[in-house]
Amino acid sequence: MKKIKYLTLIFVSTFLFNTGVKAASSLYTSSSTVYNGSTFKVGVKLSGVASWEIHVSASGPVSGCSINQADATENAMNGSKTYTAECKTTGTGTIKINLNGNTTDQNGNTVNISGSKSVNVISKPTSSNTSNNSSTSKKETKSSNNNLKSLEIEGYKLSPEFDKNKTDYTLTVPNDVNKIKILAYKEDDKASLSGDDGEKEVKEGENKFSVVVKAENGSEKKYNITITVDSKPIIVKIQNEEYTLIKKKDELPELELKHEDLTLNIEDQEVPAYRIDNISYVLVGLKDKEGNVNLYKFDSFKDNEKPTEYKLFKSFSFDSKMINIIDFPKNKIPSNYKKYSIKINDQDVIVYKLNKNSKYSLIYGINLITGKENIYRYDSDENTIQIYEREEEKILEEKISQYEKLILILGVVIVILILLVTIGFTRKVKNKETNEIDNELTKKEIKKIEKDTKKQNKKNKKKLEKGEPEM
Repeated sequence: MKKIKYLTLIFVSTFLFNTGVKAASSLYTSSSTVYNGSTFKVGVKLSGVASWEIHVSASGPVSGCSINQADATENAMNGSKTYTAECKTTGTGTIKINLNGNTTDQNGNTVNISGSKSVNVISKPTSSNTSNNSSTSKKETKSSNNNLKSLEIEGYKLSPEFDKNKTDYTLTVPNDVNKIKILAYKEDDKASLSGDDGEKEVKEGENKFSVVVKAENGSEKKYNITITVDSKPIIVKIQNEEYTLIKKKDELPELELKHEDLTLNIEDQEVPAYRIDNISYVLVGLKDKEGNVNLYKFDSFKDNEKPTEYKLFKSFSFDSKMINIIDFPKNKIPSNYKKYSIKINDQDVIVYKLNKNSKYSLIYGINLITGKENIYRYDSDENTIQIYEREEEKILEEKISQYEKLILILGVVIVILILLVTIGFTRKVKNKETNEIDNELTKKEIKKIEKDTKKQNKKNKKKLEKGEPEM
């Protein structure tokens, strides 16, 4: 248990009165009015804390206060501790007690606490007006509790969360809501409620309501509620899918990049947005049918030359780089690369690869720090990227070009050789045919000569037989 430091208190009242300072702490006094020369108690109650360091001071007609550690009480159920101090007044007037410090809960969260309490010091009454004081005392015993025990709008959650010491609340409801129900419950049964309790009609825009709690002693506290009925949603269509434009700043996804907050006017309604100046991007939030909200690049063109465009803002962090992946320009897609879809940081991304099993992919993006566009090579094994220089591909292309030239030359040579062989073969065939024809002619002539010779020999023989001379 940590000791409470610098506890100095001032003159306080005659009945128990609690004043909440912040969650898990309170400052209270035993009276709101005391007589000059009397003593009173001041206490500090801490709930649900593991350690603390607080300072209580007082100003006004008080001689001093002292704390008795042995008087501290502890509640094991909620981890609360209460310390009290006794103070003595030295004059008449107003005493102000101030509480400052901090507490730490069991989770290590530190919360600053502060608060103050005022009491009146009056002179002791004389015996002649005892009866009057008696009646005054009876009036002072009436309850001053004008707090609400709870306040809510049925089916909705107020902002901030209800605290009896907070009197102003807000709520935004959808455009189709035309009635709400205010549920208010007082903390003290002796108090009374008035104002806007129960079912109420609401219309588009701001609707203001209030609930008043009147204590037994006549003191009042007013709780104010501002209910805003949202204007009609702005529907955006992207590739036949419908999205709802985000119109509340606290619903926009956080943006880690350095940016400027701004407000756009879209369809006569205010829409929160981000501007990234170094790349001239304006980002808005769009919600899909499943309730997922993402940032989209917003492009609006002058004079309605083109319809407003919304492009999904895909931001990826790789070491010191932050890249927004955009559509790959067709004229920059390297040859032999094919289109694939892969996961990068749990997001679907269109990339280009040499083949399906390659660990390297090409993406096209803009560096959100420098504002420059580049082709990047993504390594799926290492989850890293680097600017794609195309050095290896250029070397390969040069070699392919050389091979193509060599193949072309070889092709020409082969064609020439084929032509030469064909011509030679043709000539050989023709010569063979000519020789064969010549041979056939020679044979015929020989046969004819032989035939003629035989015929002549027969004639000569007949002549010889007849005794005629040979020719």
